[in-house]
Amino acid sequence: MMLVDETRHFFANNRSEILRGLSAVGVVAVLVAGYFYYSAKQEEHSKQELARALATYHATVGKTESSGSAAPVFFETPTQKYEKALSELQEVVSQHNSRAAGKIATYYSGLCLHQLERSSEAVSLLEPLSQEQSDFGALALAALGRIYEDTTDLAKATEVYQQLVERNSLTTPGESLAMKVALLYEQQNQQEQAAKMYERVINDFPTSPASTEAEQRLRKIVP
Repeated sequence: MMLVDETRHFFANNRSEILRGLSAVGVVAVLVAGYFYYSAKQEEHSKQELARALATYHATVGKTESSGSAAPVFFETPTQKYEKALSELQEVVSQHNSRAAGKIATYYSGLCLHQLERSSEAVSLLEPLSQEQSDFGALALAALGRIYEDTTDLAKATEVYQQLVERNSLTTPGESLAMKVALLYEQQNQQEQAAKMYERVINDFPTSPASTEAEQRLRKIVP
Protein backbone atom coordinates (compact mmCIF):
# COMPACT_ATOMS: atom_id res chain seq x y z
CA MET A 1 0.00 0.00 0.00
CA MET A 2 2.86 2.39 0.70
CA LEU A 3 4.04 2.10 -2.90
CA VAL A 4 0.54 2.84 -4.19
CA ASP A 5 0.15 5.81 -1.83
CA GLU A 6 3.57 7.16 -2.77
CA THR A 7 2.73 6.85 -6.45
CA ARG A 8 -0.56 8.69 -5.95
CA HIS A 9 1.21 11.46 -4.04
CA PHE A 10 3.82 11.74 -6.78
CA PHE A 11 1.20 12.19 -9.52
CA ALA A 12 -0.81 14.57 -7.35
CA ASN A 13 2.19 16.73 -6.54
CA ASN A 14 3.57 16.72 -10.08
CA ARG A 15 0.30 16.70 -12.02
CA SER A 16 0.94 19.97 -13.86
CA GLU A 17 4.48 18.99 -14.90
CA ILE A 18 3.31 15.58 -16.12
CA LEU A 19 0.48 17.10 -18.14
CA ARG A 20 2.87 19.61 -19.67
CA GLY A 21 5.22 16.77 -20.55
CA LEU A 22 2.45 14.74 -22.16
CA SER A 23 1.31 17.82 -24.03
CA ALA A 24 4.84 18.37 -25.34
CA VAL A 25 5.07 14.75 -26.47
CA GLY A 26 1.78 15.18 -28.28
CA VAL A 27 3.02 18.31 -30.01
CA VAL A 28 6.22 16.55 -31.08
CA ALA A 29 4.20 13.62 -32.43
CA VAL A 30 2.02 15.98 -34.43
CA LEU A 31 5.07 17.81 -35.77
CA VAL A 32 6.77 14.55 -36.76
CA ALA A 33 3.63 13.30 -38.48
CA GLY A 34 3.29 16.66 -40.23
CA TYR A 35 6.89 16.53 -41.39
CA PHE A 36 6.52 13.07 -42.92
CA TYR A 37 3.27 14.07 -44.61
CA TYR A 38 4.89 17.22 -46.01
CA SER A 39 7.97 15.26 -47.09
CA ALA A 40 5.83 12.68 -48.89
CA LYS A 41 3.87 15.41 -50.66
CA GLN A 42 7.09 17.14 -51.70
CA GLU A 43 8.51 13.85 -52.98
CA GLU A 44 5.43 13.28 -55.12
CA HIS A 45 5.50 16.88 -56.32
CA SER A 46 9.18 16.59 -57.30
CA LYS A 47 8.46 13.47 -59.35
CA GLN A 48 5.64 15.21 -61.20
CA GLU A 49 7.79 18.24 -61.99
CA LEU A 50 10.63 16.01 -63.17
CA ALA A 51 8.27 14.03 -65.42
CA ARG A 52 7.09 17.23 -67.09
CA ALA A 53 10.65 18.42 -67.64
CA LEU A 54 11.71 15.06 -69.09
CA ALA A 55 8.71 15.11 -71.43
CA THR A 56 10.11 18.37 -72.80
CA TYR A 57 13.62 16.90 -73.02
CA HIS A 58 12.34 13.97 -75.08
CA ALA A 59 9.84 16.01 -77.12
CA THR A 60 9.65 15.81 -80.89
CA VAL A 61 11.46 18.41 -82.98
CA GLY A 62 9.91 19.40 -86.33
CA LYS A 63 6.86 17.98 -88.02
CA THR A 64 5.76 14.38 -87.78
CA GLU A 65 3.04 12.67 -89.76
CA SER A 66 0.10 11.13 -87.96
CA SER A 67 -2.93 9.64 -89.75
CA GLY A 68 -2.04 11.48 -92.92
CA SER A 69 -1.84 14.92 -91.33
CA ALA A 70 0.88 16.86 -89.61
CA ALA A 71 0.99 16.32 -85.86
CA PRO A 72 1.49 19.35 -83.61
CA VAL A 73 5.05 20.62 -83.64
CA PHE A 74 6.52 20.65 -80.17
CA PHE A 75 9.65 22.59 -81.07
CA GLU A 76 10.95 23.98 -84.32
CA THR A 77 14.61 23.44 -83.47
CA PRO A 78 16.67 21.33 -81.05
CA THR A 79 17.97 24.54 -79.48
CA GLN A 80 14.44 25.63 -78.54
CA LYS A 81 13.72 22.23 -77.07
CA TYR A 82 16.88 22.03 -74.97
CA GLU A 83 16.56 25.61 -73.75
CA LYS A 84 13.00 24.93 -72.57
CA ALA A 85 13.95 21.60 -71.01
CA LEU A 86 16.93 23.21 -69.26
CA SER A 87 14.70 25.89 -67.75
CA GLU A 88 12.25 23.30 -66.41
CA LEU A 89 14.98 20.99 -65.14
CA GLN A 90 16.77 23.82 -63.33
CA GLU A 91 13.52 24.65 -61.59
CA VAL A 92 13.35 21.06 -60.32
CA VAL A 93 16.96 21.30 -59.14
CA SER A 94 16.33 24.58 -57.30
CA GLN A 95 13.27 23.19 -55.49
CA HIS A 96 14.39 19.61 -54.86
CA ASN A 97 18.18 19.63 -54.96
CA SER A 98 18.69 16.92 -52.31
CA ARG A 99 15.98 14.60 -53.57
CA ALA A 100 16.37 11.92 -56.21
CA ALA A 101 14.35 14.02 -58.67
CA GLY A 102 16.74 16.93 -58.16
CA LYS A 103 19.79 14.79 -58.86
CA ILE A 104 18.26 13.28 -61.98
CA ALA A 105 17.34 16.81 -63.09
CA THR A 106 20.96 17.87 -62.52
CA TYR A 107 22.14 15.05 -64.79
CA TYR A 108 19.74 16.00 -67.58
CA SER A 109 20.55 19.69 -67.14
CA GLY A 110 24.16 18.81 -67.88
CA LEU A 111 23.09 16.99 -71.03
CA CYS A 112 21.03 19.99 -72.12
CA LEU A 113 23.93 22.37 -71.57
CA HIS A 114 26.18 20.12 -73.63
CA GLN A 115 23.63 19.98 -76.46
CA LEU A 116 23.48 23.79 -76.34
CA GLU A 117 27.28 23.90 -76.76
CA ARG A 118 27.77 25.17 -73.23
CA SER A 119 30.00 22.28 -72.25
CA SER A 120 32.10 24.14 -69.68
CA GLU A 121 28.90 24.96 -67.77
CA ALA A 122 27.82 21.34 -68.06
CA VAL A 123 31.10 20.17 -66.55
CA SER A 124 30.82 22.64 -63.66
CA LEU A 125 27.28 21.44 -62.97
CA LEU A 126 28.00 17.72 -63.17
CA GLU A 127 31.31 17.53 -61.31
CA PRO A 128 29.88 17.93 -57.78
CA LEU A 129 27.26 15.24 -58.44
CA SER A 130 29.91 12.93 -59.92
CA GLN A 131 31.65 12.83 -56.52
CA GLU A 132 28.71 10.96 -54.99
CA GLN A 133 29.26 7.24 -54.47
CA SER A 134 25.83 6.48 -55.87
CA ASP A 135 24.07 5.66 -59.12
CA PHE A 136 23.46 9.39 -59.54
CA GLY A 137 27.19 9.99 -59.25
CA ALA A 138 27.88 7.27 -61.81
CA LEU A 139 25.42 8.83 -64.25
CA ALA A 140 27.14 12.20 -63.83
CA LEU A 141 30.54 10.59 -64.47
CA ALA A 142 29.22 8.92 -67.63
CA ALA A 143 27.90 12.27 -68.84
CA LEU A 144 31.24 13.93 -68.11
CA GLY A 145 33.05 11.23 -70.06
CA ARG A 146 30.78 11.79 -73.04
CA ILE A 147 31.33 15.56 -72.88
CA TYR A 148 35.11 15.17 -72.75
CA GLU A 149 34.99 12.74 -75.67
CA ASP A 150 32.86 15.09 -77.76
CA THR A 151 35.21 17.97 -77.01
CA THR A 152 38.22 15.73 -77.90
CA ASP A 153 39.74 15.90 -74.42
CA LEU A 154 40.67 12.23 -74.54
CA ALA A 155 42.88 12.34 -71.46
CA LYS A 156 40.04 13.61 -69.28
CA ALA A 157 37.56 11.23 -70.89
CA THR A 158 39.87 8.30 -70.12
CA GLU A 159 40.33 9.44 -66.53
CA VAL A 160 36.59 9.73 -65.97
CA TYR A 161 35.71 6.41 -67.59
CA GLN A 162 38.49 4.73 -65.61
CA GLN A 163 36.82 5.98 -62.42
CA LEU A 164 33.56 4.42 -63.59
CA VAL A 165 35.29 1.10 -64.22
CA GLU A 166 36.67 1.13 -60.68
CA ARG A 167 33.27 1.95 -59.21
CA ASN A 168 31.71 -1.05 -60.96
CA SER A 169 28.37 0.75 -61.11
CA LEU A 170 25.22 -1.04 -62.21
CA THR A 171 24.29 1.96 -64.37
CA THR A 172 27.07 1.22 -66.87
CA PRO A 173 27.91 -2.22 -68.37
CA GLY A 174 31.36 -3.14 -67.09
CA GLU A 175 32.72 -4.85 -70.20
CA SER A 176 31.58 -2.07 -72.56
CA LEU A 177 33.07 0.58 -70.30
CA ALA A 178 36.39 -1.26 -69.91
CA MET A 179 36.60 -1.66 -73.70
CA LYS A 180 35.96 2.05 -74.16
CA VAL A 181 38.79 2.87 -71.75
CA ALA A 182 41.14 0.48 -73.54
CA LEU A 183 40.31 2.00 -76.94
CA LEU A 184 40.86 5.50 -75.57
CA TYR A 185 44.28 4.44 -74.27
CA GLU A 186 45.08 3.09 -77.74
CA GLN A 187 44.05 6.37 -79.37
CA GLN A 188 46.55 8.13 -77.10
CA ASN A 189 49.30 5.59 -77.92
CA GLN A 190 49.34 4.30 -74.34
CA GLN A 191 49.68 0.68 -75.37
CA GLU A 192 50.65 -0.68 -71.98
CA GLN A 193 47.57 0.76 -70.30
CA ALA A 194 45.40 -0.42 -73.18
CA ALA A 195 46.78 -3.95 -72.85
CA LYS A 196 45.97 -4.02 -69.13
CA MET A 197 42.38 -3.02 -69.80
CA TYR A 198 41.99 -5.64 -72.53
CA GLU A 199 43.34 -8.27 -70.14
CA ARG A 200 40.84 -7.09 -67.54
CA VAL A 201 37.98 -7.54 -69.99
CA ILE A 202 39.20 -11.04 -70.87
CA ASN A 203 39.58 -12.09 -67.22
CA ASP A 204 36.48 -10.41 -65.78
CA PHE A 205 34.05 -11.09 -68.65
CA PRO A 206 35.25 -14.31 -70.30
CA THR A 207 31.86 -15.18 -71.83
CA SER A 208 31.12 -11.69 -73.14
CA PRO A 209 31.43 -10.86 -76.86
CA ALA A 210 33.66 -8.00 -75.71
CA SER A 211 36.16 -10.60 -74.48
CA THR A 212 36.68 -11.91 -78.03
CA GLU A 213 37.29 -8.41 -79.37
CA ALA A 214 39.65 -7.70 -76.47
CA GLU A 215 41.70 -10.81 -77.30
CA GLN A 216 41.97 -9.76 -80.95
CA ARG A 217 43.09 -6.24 -80.10
CA LEU A 218 45.46 -7.46 -77.41
CA ARG A 219 47.27 -9.71 -79.96
CA LYS A 220 47.94 -6.61 -82.09
CA ILE A 221 49.48 -4.80 -79.14
CA VAL A 222 51.33 -7.77 -77.66
CA PRO A 223 52.11 -10.18 -80.56
